[in-house]
Amino acid sequence: MKTFDDEIRLISLVEGVDYEGFPVIEEGPQSPILANRLSIRSNEFWSAKQGGVTLTYMFEVHSFEYSGEEKLLYRKSEADPWLEHKIERSYVKDDNLTELVCSRKADDHAT
Repeated sequence: MKTFDDEIRLISLVEGVDYEGFPVIEEGPQSPILANRLSIRSNEFWSAKQGGVTLTYMFEVHSFEYSGEEKLLYRKSEADPWLEHKIERSYVKDDNLTELVCSRKADDHAT
């Protein structure tokens, strides 16, 4: 059953003006949208892991709400901070739904 209980914020590029009046393009989170959090398929997880990428989440969103953004913000609960995730892959399942498979850069700076 698709419940769309999770909130995400897609990060889009927006045109702005810097402090000197020059045009700039910046990242800016959009308004929250509802998403259905899904399990990452094990074969996709391990394939990505072999390539050095750790997949964290997969979301299903309504296709009309996704416009090719490369990043999103997500928090597990209202008590948690919004964390940035990279959209590694998007897949249009049908005319109405798009899957977004995400990774998050590790917070530890170990090499």
